[in-house]
Amino acid sequence: MWSLELNDTEISLAQDLDIVYRQPGVAVVFEDRVAFGDDAFEQARLHPRQTQTHYWQRLNAEPITVSGRAINNHADLVYQHLLEIKRLSKLPDNEPVFVAVPSNTDPEQLSLLLGIANEASIQISTLADLAVATASTVAIPGRCTFLDNGFHRSVLTRLETNGSVTRTSYSEMPETGFQSLIEGWVDAVADLFVQETRFDPLRIAETEQQVFNQVLKNVASCEDEFLVDVSHAGQSRRVTVNRSLLATKSRQRFDALLLQIGDPMTIVLSHRIARVPGLTEVLREAGHETHLTEPLAIFSAAIAHENDSAQSESGVTFITQFASTDCQNEPGSDRGRRPTHVLHGTEAISLSDFVSDQNQSSNDVRGFRIELDESGYRVLPNAETEIKINDVAIDSSTGVGPGDVIRNDSEEFQLIRVIQRG
Repeated sequence: MWSLELNDTEISLAQDLDIVYRQPGVAVVFEDRVAFGDDAFEQARLHPRQTQTHYWQRLNAEPITVSGRAINNHADLVYQHLLEIKRLSKLPDNEPVFVAVPSNTDPEQLSLLLGIANEASIQISTLADLAVATASTVAIPGRCTFLDNGFHRSVLTRLETNGSVTRTSYSEMPETGFQSLIEGWVDAVADLFVQETRFDPLRIAETEQQVFNQVLKNVASCEDEFLVDVSHAGQSRRVTVNRSLLATKSRQRFDALLLQIGDPMTIVLSHRIARVPGLTEVLREAGHETHLTEPLAIFSAAIAHENDSAQSESGVTFITQFASTDCQNEPGSDRGRRPTHVLHGTEAISLSDFVSDQNQSSNDVRGFRIELDESGYRVLPNAETEIKINDVAIDSSTGVGPGDVIRNDSEEFQLIRVIQRG
């Protein structure tokens, strides 16, 4: 089964649970070619006038400021990007694809997307609300808000969960879009260069691009501290950046987000926005209960709902209500809420194997062990090692669930829940 997640921070295509494409919805338009995704990001600061970042969000036929061969408007860029995704992932012609889109996608955009996909020989079998589908993999009764960030705005989707997950409303926050956050982080790192090396990397496009690339890479890796190197005219300079610096730079934007969210509530965070330095801590300090979704959540949801996602005779409809995957478990059972695997690097290790294979030497290296009791899985830290769960240090036995990230000094382990087909 093929599933496509159209969040322009990282557009992702998977075959079952294997991600075959995950790159940003960004393009750089030249006269003779167009660069998309990671290739575009690596040139965005070198060619700012040719860089296009709005086309997935706008998804319309409005002209772009700089045109190239066969590219005149946003719809053309969407079409060409879909062809690029299809080529790189080897997606067969007219293969049924489950497509998830952000909650703020309007009916006109959905209609245009269907037409563009058809021109690209991509058969959209299901259109689903990304927030609803993703949240259906998390066992949270009652009301909650799903928080995700696109390239130019965050989207807050209000949900009702009671056996099924239903969208009730949504709102947007331009202040915490990914691009605005990146601009702040790059500025903060540039200021650090000026303070420590008397060199401003933003004065030169080449060194600005170097800072941009490294900040993006290291924010995604969630390291507490990282180095940024810039090279120019035969000289190399470097600074050490702490994630807390980036969190401080974003604080004013976080405050605006808190104001829009309002009173303390349950918030489900996409894996994308959970990587934003300091955000989870700010939400928790404000009294919100936070739950993280795993990077494969949308694809697990697509598989779980495969029988419902077949195209009907009346055409493709936009789904804004999903049965919770926990409905597949026995009434009163807590087992469906538990994670099933530990994601370590590129390997997903069965939690049962991870728990049973633990020995003293491996626990000493990791700095923690995982145990299972009646309430679920718990992390027990060693006294000698600082262990963090979702970037919050723990000093005693702590319960964990799907989406939670365990980190020691050098490694990261994410708990995920894999939903089997059938």
